[in-house]
Amino acid sequence: MNCNKFSTCRLEKDYETPRCNRAKLDTGTFCNYDCEFCYYQGDLDKVTSFDVIKDRIDILHKYGITEVDLSGGESSVHKQWFDILDYCNERFDHISTLSNGWAFAREDFLVKSKEHGLKEILFSVHGYDEGSHDDIVRRRGGWKKILKAIELAHKHDIIVRINCTVYQRNYEGLLKYHDIIKDLKPLEVNFLTLNYWTNNRHADPIDYVKVTDSIKVCIDNIKDHVKYINVRYTPYCYMKGYEKYVCDQFQHIYDKYDWNVEIYSLDIDVSRQYSEHEKIDMAYDTATIRRMKDYKKPSECLSCKYLYICDGVENEVKQFIPLPVEGKKITNVNYYRKGFYDC
Repeated sequence: MNCNKFSTCRLEKDYETPRCNRAKLDTGTFCNYDCEFCYYQGDLDKVTSFDVIKDRIDILHKYGITEVDLSGGESSVHKQWFDILDYCNERFDHISTLSNGWAFAREDFLVKSKEHGLKEILFSVHGYDEGSHDDIVRRRGGWKKILKAIELAHKHDIIVRINCTVYQRNYEGLLKYHDIIKDLKPLEVNFLTLNYWTNNRHADPIDYVKVTDSIKVCIDNIKDHVKYINVRYTPYCYMKGYEKYVCDQFQHIYDKYDWNVEIYSLDIDVSRQYSEHEKIDMAYDTATIRRMKDYKKPSECLSCKYLYICDGVENEVKQFIPLPVEGKKITNVNYYRKGFYDC
């Protein structure tokens, strides 16, 4: 039995909290790294043309998106990187990019990127030392490059955020990771439990208990040093006492530093205008589809107070022992995150 068949029916839509108006700008899968858990294995040599990217930018702009987060692959190694920045800079208030840091370890490149409109970099720091990081990204020198890039970003007043994918290979290292995070001084840290998308369908399963226990220890050690912390794609029952950090599909709608939910696939009719109310409705519809398609909850979850606000686990997870928490069912997706970005 999959309880997700009816676990969205009582959700309350939050029309008061500002929704995320930052969108993913897909610049293609081309990348100079070969990370172990990459969704796009086999497509890392494929280049997306600037014309295609411009079309995507135009769709986002017509929809009313005000901020973009460039994502590949590795956007910064696209041969028309600066043209992409210029085209975005004419249309959006804020430009961010995800990055492995390789290109930004060159100060001249980082400075020029800032001159062309780049204001923020979300760095992928998946290891806790040189050996672990370089093994995960499968690129020798990756650790030194990303540390240098972060140092330069701070030097030139570019906002620094950090992503860390947590899985069987690196979760124990989170006991060391917190000291690194303190030194890197990011505005935000996102812990992403491994998701089984595209080429990750057959990745080794993660032990949610061990992974989330390590994440919680790390949170305890960095929460006074990092303004915003998110834990994505994980069941609420494994994060008891840390619920405000959990950001599943419906919380994602309001995660202002991440990606707009309803425009993600670029399949919205942008020839017309939408009210904020309509956009939130579309975001909830999209989140519902994603939960129903990709996630599951066993019957034990029926008694859990998190039933409606939690996604459960991805369908590919074979062994999942829920830890239902008794109590009144929570129906407001922002119950734990109200005012999360107000501070």
